[in-house]
Amino acid sequence: MELTRKMVKPAVCMTYLSNEQRELLPLAFSAFIDTAATATSRATFYNTRVEQEAAIEMVHRELFEMDRGVYTAVLMLPGLTDFNRQLGVVRLLNEAQSAEGWMSAELEGAVISKLSQMLPTQRMLKMFGILRKDRVNNARTRRLILSSILRADKLEFWAVKYRRKLETALVHAWGRRIASIMYTILAKRTDDRSEKERQIISRHLGRFVDQGNIARVEECIRFVLGDENGLSLRRLVAYRDAKRDLASGRTLPFETLEGLRSRFHRDKASAEVLELTKSQLTSGQKIGLQRKAQAADVEVDFDPANYDAVRLYVYAYEMGMNAAIREELSRKARTTAARLPVRFEHVGILLDVSESMQGHATQARRPISVVLALRDVLAETAAQSTIVTSDGRTGSTTELIEPVGDTSLAMGLIALLKHDPDVVFVLTDGYENAPAGRFGEVVHAVRRIGVETPIHQFSPVFAAEARGIRSLSHVVPGLPVSKPEAIGLGLLKALFEADVDRGLTALMGMVCPLIESTGSPDHVELMLG
Repeated sequence: MELTRKMVKPAVCMTYLSNEQRELLPLAFSAFIDTAATATSRATFYNTRVEQEAAIEMVHRELFEMDRGVYTAVLMLPGLTDFNRQLGVVRLLNEAQSAEGWMSAELEGAVISKLSQMLPTQRMLKMFGILRKDRVNNARTRRLILSSILRADKLEFWAVKYRRKLETALVHAWGRRIASIMYTILAKRTDDRSEKERQIISRHLGRFVDQGNIARVEECIRFVLGDENGLSLRRLVAYRDAKRDLASGRTLPFETLEGLRSRFHRDKASAEVLELTKSQLTSGQKIGLQRKAQAADVEVDFDPANYDAVRLYVYAYEMGMNAAIREELSRKARTTAARLPVRFEHVGILLDVSESMQGHATQARRPISVVLALRDVLAETAAQSTIVTSDGRTGSTTELIEPVGDTSLAMGLIALLKHDPDVVFVLTDGYENAPAGRFGEVVHAVRRIGVETPIHQFSPVFAAEARGIRSLSHVVPGLPVSKPEAIGLGLLKALFEADVDRGLTALMGMVCPLIESTGSPDHVELMLG
């Protein structure tokens, strides 16, 4: 691919693939989609964290080594977990790019920058911590860290909330010697700095910052590096003063003021911190701190419209379902279903509500919450829906179901097929144990007697032993989904398995608008020979 000053659109010609690569690429791509859409760094009901991480690492490495450009593009797909984006960026930064790939270094750099921006702040900073732990410290890494931090609009807020993480990232990018020199220079008034000191500040800080913003950034970085003298920015002053007077920290994030309370005001109750900072709470904190707020008799309102369906179901399991949440879940299901390119007359939905769908304690209720959110969306794609659970119950939308017992899906499938739906969706983690293999036997049996109703499996759980998601039957395609909006990932996986060129065309059609939104002058166009 060649770039000129006119930025001619580059071409990606898949004719460079050998016959063996054409056979292996769809396998590596499918395994990666399963992983990237469902896997996290946490344990699951059946797999330990160590088992999960080893399997995830292998899947990432296989697609990366097969085609770095495809690997990079896939990381941009909507519906991937933040954890997999973190791993992808670290791998791209750690491995030097060869001249043989179809994606230019300039475009890959723009994608890396965009991926970093797509991560929530705390996860971006955690990624910088991984780069430090793995000793990834090349020029691209340093530029990404410094530009991400120094150009941030919310740097003052970040400085008080993520002070130590920012310090760790900056010291990694600058090195301890330069960070120490920066600390010393920034402690001086601008007029008192020597010409050499001004050049050092310009080289390591100023080139990333607009001149009109330099004073604010300098004060934030000085604070992050440990200097609290002569502060003028509101939140930085509040942080310093809250050590003496807790009420002075009412403009600080809840976690920050709670940390100061535990160190400097042990006679004060945590409830006082919540009362002081409730107007500063993020949307995530407003829903996450409801139990604490109730216990402290502090009123913290939250709007269900600000949360995705999965998060609302997790909350409903913890705190109970109410009319406002139920109404919002219905609205979200209708909205998401309206964007899907499929409609049915009658859809059958088989829900795995076995105990394993509770998930691991580190992500309690998340698998069942994903399944219920997906149930609601799929029901909205049809004029009629029939919902059956693995324990034989019939269900309805926006209903909470407690996961218990073993997984017995075969009888549920038979019950659904008796209703003659257009299509059956099986929502499960893929583990069948009552008995194992019976679902596949039923599928073969109904096919032999001429029942050709399409059956699809959606799974929200990555399985280490399968290096992807577990399918209940080799004739039923297993598709990954971590949230209803990501159903398209499974469809892309199926297309890629059927035809490499068409799959790649669809992939680039999905990610090109995202790549172009980076502000990069590159545009990607596929020319398949």
